[in-house]
Amino acid sequence: MATVILTNVENVKGGVVHLGLNADQFAEEDSAVAWSGHWESDDRTRFETGPDFLDASDAVTWWRERGAKRIYIRLEFRELLWAGEGDPPDDSSTLSIFDPADVRGRPEGAARTLAAERRTFAEVQSAERVAAALDEGHRLTRRRESMNLSVNELADRVGRSTQWLLNVESGKSTYDVSFLQWVDLVWATREGWPDEMRTRKTGNLGWVARQGEFLLEAEVFVNKAISGIE
Repeated sequence: MATVILTNVENVKGGVVHLGLNADQFAEEDSAVAWSGHWESDDRTRFETGPDFLDASDAVTWWRERGAKRIYIRLEFRELLWAGEGDPPDDSSTLSIFDPADVRGRPEGAARTLAAERRTFAEVQSAERVAAALDEGHRLTRRRESMNLSVNELADRVGRSTQWLLNVESGKSTYDVSFLQWVDLVWATREGWPDEMRTRKTGNLGWVARQGEFLLEAEVFVNKAISGIE
């Protein structure tokens, strides 16, 4: 697909324009907020971008002046509006019409919108992290219980305190567990422990030697060591 920066004299024919906030969810709170857009031909063989604007209505006007008839603008993460010529097309008849006076399209409103989206994004990230930690802890609990091991027994096998293991299984400290510790936990929840671990070549831990959700990777690592796969 060809990408071209539109000039002031070029016109768009057919196709559709998409506008939205051009901002990085991970950027600093006071980073610049701008409206940017691109035009895509109906056959999707051309893709052209336009300049950035501080005001959403200016962005819409710029594209209309270049012949754009079908324009969609996203003022918020979940709200798409019609900013094209006339009423929305039949397949978009449920869309609301973009209002140039909408405060969300103004610089201050856009900044507030972005700040709210960043908070939401951070909350979602945090919730996903908590859920993943819980899943990882529950997976370890199932491994331990499948071997009829108590928390005290497994903690003793890996040389950790009972509270340390309880925190891991509850998800409280799952992200503090190193990959090497996960490997030890996998070995310790197998029938052949400890002789199986002593007689197998574990090789190089490589890129996975970091902290986080790595119980599954540790299981794969141990299985490869058992089968002699490098």
